[in-house]
Amino acid sequence: MSKFRFITVFIFTNLLLLFSVSFNANGQDLGIGIKGGPNFTSHLNNFRFVSGDIDLELSPKMKSGFNLGLIYRQRLSNNFRLQLEPSVFTMGARYEEGFTLRGFDFQTESETELLYIQLPLLIQLTTSPPERVVYGRQYTNTTYHLTGGVYGNYLLDAQFSGTNTGAPVGINFSGNFSNNVKEQYLDFDAGFMLGVGIENGSTSRMGLEARLMLSVIDSGNASNFSFKPQNMGATISLYFLL
Repeated sequence: MSKFRFITVFIFTNLLLLFSVSFNANGQDLGIGIKGGPNFTSHLNNFRFVSGDIDLELSPKMKSGFNLGLIYRQRLSNNFRLQLEPSVFTMGARYEEGFTLRGFDFQTESETELLYIQLPLLIQLTTSPPERVVYGRQYTNTTYHLTGGVYGNYLLDAQFSGTNTGAPVGINFSGNFSNNVKEQYLDFDAGFMLGVGIENGSTSRMGLEARLMLSVIDSGNASNFSFKPQNMGATISLYFLL
């Protein structure tokens, strides 16, 4: 199954679950919703690519990506709630630097793109303004919250692609490349998340949240050379709950 087909099936399955659960949800205690937004990720350590006589070690820079998923929220008390967020999540890093190959100097503009299914398990501490009812309708409130928890990732795909330029024999050269590097990474990754957000609404709620995340597992899996990238990143998500 291609990664795009997998994403489609994943989203469709969770949407069916979302709508089936929402018919039985208690609006005061259970929240069901969708989320999405940009990611900005990199690695703590250098990226290595080894193939034949090619051995590159590149310094990672921040790369943009996306997150898209669902939210299942259970209120534990007035100020605490539990949240699950099955999501499609892209990570990776960008590289812009020179390297030497077979005695010639080249420049690379490239990136790694890692496609994960992510499942965060989160606890949120939220403010709780007094409920107000105006003409029989609950008045909308704005709340603020802190989020903390853990996440697990399952790797679906990993690509290393970009453009190399140089002049190895005095003639300008430019070549595109794309390599599957999934075998260099572990199938599973895990770490911690910490975030802050704002939310507005009454029965239906809309919110915005920013998070930092750091893997506690060195996600590299190359047995014949040293490779311990360790994922890190920041996310911004807009969400809507029923």
